Amino acid sequence: MSESQMNKIQLRRDVTWILLSAWIGYIGLSFSPRWTPLLLTVPVLWTLSSRRHSAFGVMFAYNLAISRGLFSGAAVFLAENHTSLEAACLWLLMVLGVSLPFALWSPRNGRKAALLVTAFLVAYVLPPISLIGVVNPLMAAGCLFPGLGFQGLAATMFLYIFSTLNKRFAAVFLCFAVVLPFMPFSSVSESLPSPPGFAILNTSFGRLGSGSFSFERDFERAQFVFSELRKRKNRGAGAEVILLPETIAGRFNNVGLELWKSEIRRWVGDETAVVFGAEIPTGDGGKYDNALVALRGAQFSFTRQRVPMPYSMYRGPCAETGANLRLWDDGILELPDERVAAVLICYEAFLTWPVLLSMTREPDVLLVAANLWWCRETSLPRSMGRAVALWGKLFGVPIAFARNI
Repeated sequence: MSESQMNKIQLRRDVTWILLSAWIGYIGLSFSPRWTPLLLTVPVLWTLSSRRHSAFGVMFAYNLAISRGLFSGAAVFLAENHTSLEAACLWLLMVLGVSLPFALWSPRNGRKAALLVTAFLVAYVLPPISLIGVVNPLMAAGCLFPGLGFQGLAATMFLYIFSTLNKRFAAVFLCFAVVLPFMPFSSVSESLPSPPGFAILNTSFGRLGSGSFSFERDFERAQFVFSELRKRKNRGAGAEVILLPETIAGRFNNVGLELWKSEIRRWVGDETAVVFGAEIPTGDGGKYDNALVALRGAQFSFTRQRVPMPYSMYRGPCAETGANLRLWDDGILELPDERVAAVLICYEAFLTWPVLLSMTREPDVLLVAANLWWCRETSLPRSMGRAVALWGKLFGVPIAFARNI
């Protein structure tokens, strides 16, 4: 076979891998949960690429498809002060930032290939790539090794490394991944039942812009929450923990704290904790911590969002406004009932780093508080729920999920 014929065959294969990667990204989280295990094939398709530009193409196509909701979602979020073109640029820059490092891939054999794949897989779960890389295919490890946690994650990475060393094994792995969606143990639940003792209070306030302080709107939301708590008391609905969405309390100062304390003690007593999103000011400027606050009686605790949404919330270390980056916080909230909760606030639910950092503490429950008004018409809400379900499946941790839309 001539060299030109070999090149044509390689080109067709590379185009096939790119198209498959885009298709998997498109259906993986936003269609039937049956297809979620197909995410596991993306790193194998990348290592099968025969050229650097095709390796980049595989990752670019996957990330572009899996995060497609960011384009229209960001356009809605930024509508007041920015254009749709800026939203598109934000989406493309995030996808490029994740995909470009994978263009350094070079088809090799033996130990060099194994070391290179290991380096890329580790880089994919660490900052800075993990801060913008949404829906890492590694989170689908729960479909292969449910309940095994870090051991399951390490086993999945080993399978990728061995696939690089042995192309026959890679072919077998791809075939197995195609069959995996039809195996009962790999299924991912479409709904997320709350853990025992938890009650979820979802809201529909629409636009709830982070960092946009308004006393009137904050008070209006607080009165709605207090009214719902009163209705729960009148119905005799009991719960150990009531979870509310992100940012529901708005800007949270000492006056707000005392108001929420008194109303919560009035309507739920001292035996139930209410957990809700709030913005805690830091310093004299417009900087704040996007936080999840827990109140029960006189007890008060909170944990801060580690990775706010880039550009729209986190604007850089020198910015005078915006949410703070708390990269090394563990995101753990000590609940009044002595349970340890790992917390993911909105954007963090798409990422790898915050989850893995929290899971080192072996939490009893995973709390997710999100503000989804800006992307409710896109693929992102379903993708977020499915991504969280995958992490819960991998680490065997129950999930409580509250949303504002």
